[in-house]
Amino acid sequence: MKKILPIIFFSSSRFGIYVLKEFLKFYKILLIFTLPAKSKGRGLKVSPNEVYLFALKEKIPVLEIKNWDEVKKELNLIKPLAGVIAGFGKIIPKEIIEIFPLGILNVHPSLLPKYRGPNPIRETILNGDQETGVTIFLIDELVDHGPIVAQEGIFLKGKENYLELEENLGKLGGFKLREIIEPFLEKKIELIPQDETKATYTRKIKFEDGYLDFKDPYEIWYRKIRALNPEPGTYIYIWHKGIKKILKIFSIEKIDEKNLDEKTKEINLGDFFRYKNELGLKINGSYIVIHELQLQDRKKMSSKEFLNGYPLESFSLVKN
Repeated sequence: MKKILPIIFFSSSRFGIYVLKEFLKFYKILLIFTLPAKSKGRGLKVSPNEVYLFALKEKIPVLEIKNWDEVKKELNLIKPLAGVIAGFGKIIPKEIIEIFPLGILNVHPSLLPKYRGPNPIRETILNGDQETGVTIFLIDELVDHGPIVAQEGIFLKGKENYLELEENLGKLGGFKLREIIEPFLEKKIELIPQDETKATYTRKIKFEDGYLDFKDPYEIWYRKIRALNPEPGTYIYIWHKGIKKILKIFSIEKIDEKNLDEKTKEINLGDFFRYKNELGLKINGSYIVIHELQLQDRKKMSSKEFLNGYPLESFSLVKN
């Protein structure tokens, strides 16, 4: 029988669900706080976030936070010993932190103090890191600043995309939380201050960050595509019938030049070509084949499907 712990979760993301699923294999919790429903899609339909739906399915009490007074009132009723943050997306004020006798733990997907802030997973991929991991720390009023309770590292293969790494780190975070939660509640864990001299910070990713410049090398393209999809996405601009359009790119591969004919080897930087019925492009130092793409206002498709509808001579890369 699962043990009920005097803790509550703050979570609003897919990462949080991975943590919860792993943690709840052994324990039950009192409540999940999550952020309110948002308008999504073209019709701007209001739908609950995925953590709310997960909690309903698993029959876990869940409340959408409308204001902090509401949270304070609920916490004073149920009187939890500790809280846990896992992909919540909102800074918790000091007055809420102080309600918890043992404070609030944060399951963070990086090896703190490296990659504090909102995008540790994307930064890990963008920078080509060979190692990452999860950190469980006790929060304070500063961003990802409090003392470390536990850490676990993993080595990377250099092929992971954002969704894969998010899932792996979420599961690892849930496992590590399971491992330390009872010793933490019993005050048997020594907290370790973070080394401020090694702190680095991530920032919010914007649409513009997904632009793929043909003057950049393959490795930059490959990292960006793995890190920034599905959101905000990676893209180039093309001219089609005199109109500048966004062409999203989801998957690429470097072509061995031995497999190219002499005519293709002589094309200019930034030129498209046909390669085994798929769309090829010459970028800085490499020839690549694009496997999956999506033209502005069209559905996602293979580049073979794209070329069936848009002959090679009907479009060109915007190079300026």
